[in-house]
Amino acid sequence: MGGDQRQSVFGALDYGSGKVTWRMHPTKSGDAFAAFLEQVTQTWPTEQLVLVMDNASYHRAPVVKAWWAAQDRRITPFWLPVYSPHLNLIERVWRFLKQKLACHRFWADIDGLTAAVTILLDHIEAHFHSDDRPAIKLGQHL
Repeated sequence: MGGDQRQSVFGALDYGSGKVTWRMHPTKSGDAFAAFLEQVTQTWPTEQLVLVMDNASYHRAPVVKAWWAAQDRRITPFWLPVYSPHLNLIERVWRFLKQKLACHRFWADIDGLTAAVTILLDHIEAHFHSDDRPAIKLGQHL
């Protein structure tokens, strides 16, 4: 059997709509994250955006710093304090995803895991501003 296979998932949560925009890549790197940021600009092509960011090393890679500089203030990073994942709402989405995927399961193939991640992320709605519904739910029953 093959060695340890991994896929990294980058994501952005629109706090207002609950929509998760995401991208998978085999590695966590500045180049991969810059490509994800470009996807974010295509998802919201005209809006002024504030991206809440933690301090992952690839968030501050030279290629990403160059990307921020080229945005001409249309997209602003909001840097969270170090070691404060509880302040970043996307972390709750990642926890939900991991609970759904890891609960009593061992994934023997990366393709099956990738397909399951794709289905879940395409259907997740994450709302944190309303008391009358679950914070994270699937848009459809899967």
